[in-house]
Amino acid sequence: MGTRSWLMLVALGVLLLLALDSFYIVNETEKAVLKRFARVEKADIEPGIYPKVPLIDDVVRVDGRLLTHDVPTQSFLTAEKKLLNVDAFVTWRIADVQRYIVSVGAGVNDGLAMERRARELLDPRVNEALRNQFANRTVQEVVAGQGGALPDDALDPTADLLSGGDGEPKTTSEVEADAEAEAEAADDGGESTDTAASSLGDETDQREKLMNSVAQEVNAATLEDLGIEVVDVRVKQVDWPDQVRGRVFDRMRAERARDAAEHRARGREDAERIRAAADRQQTQIVAQAYEEAQRLRGAGDARATSIYANAYGKDEEFFRFYRSLQAYRESFDSKEDVLILSPDSEFFQYMKQNRGR
Repeated sequence: MGTRSWLMLVALGVLLLLALDSFYIVNETEKAVLKRFARVEKADIEPGIYPKVPLIDDVVRVDGRLLTHDVPTQSFLTAEKKLLNVDAFVTWRIADVQRYIVSVGAGVNDGLAMERRARELLDPRVNEALRNQFANRTVQEVVAGQGGALPDDALDPTADLLSGGDGEPKTTSEVEADAEAEAEAADDGGESTDTAASSLGDETDQREKLMNSVAQEVNAATLEDLGIEVVDVRVKQVDWPDQVRGRVFDRMRAERARDAAEHRARGREDAERIRAAADRQQTQIVAQAYEEAQRLRGAGDARATSIYANAYGKDEEFFRFYRSLQAYRESFDSKEDVLILSPDSEFFQYMKQNRGR
């Protein structure tokens, strides 16, 4: 192959490269800007196929979808000067692609590099907005979405099981009252349930208001400076710092132990009351049974006395003989019984006679 053939092949290759570089494709998930000598010629290009000048025009593509970024955990002070660790995330998208590429790109045409730079610029703005909102709210307003004081164990997910609305542990009477209130609500057609649902909705609105305030504050700064629209900012987790978490858990354990001791004391009181009632009932039953037994025994003795009197009146001698035989039986019931009597005692009168009258 001669020199001319090689030159033709090189020329064809160059023409092919120029032909491939003479058009560009913008996907539906992308936003693109056409730059010519570092100057933006066409911005916010719609999806499709477009021509361009080879080796002169350059196309910068960025992700046009909704993006989510986890903000690093930061510590913020509340209105009560309590330190909380806040873990949040921000949802954003590119609203002004030309401003985004100029402000964030800084001469870089790589979309991924610009996205990393955008996240670095978003973090301080989100943290600043969260710091401002947390500084104007108490822990109760941040966590539960309502005003009032909140105990240190309010972030415990099990704290609501045995605590009232003011954060103090419920006593047994309060627990029973809550149960009765729920039962009455069920009997009344669920009016109390509707009230509770309304209260929960108010709390949700308060939390929604907090998040919306943060999103609006961040969006006001990023939309003008960076061309980024902040759609939403959400707090994933609020927790106590490590340096105070141990004391919080100790207080939680102490409060749970106090509540358990109170429940045990109330249980012992109820047990003693039940035992006293059972003992009283037992005493009453035994007394009634003894009274009935004595009445029946008295009636039986009276009837027996009447029978003995009638028998004695019919034959006095036989009655004396019968009573003497009973006395003999009871006196000589055991072999160890010993009687010391005079031989002419009346006790043996029926033993000395051959027959009675």
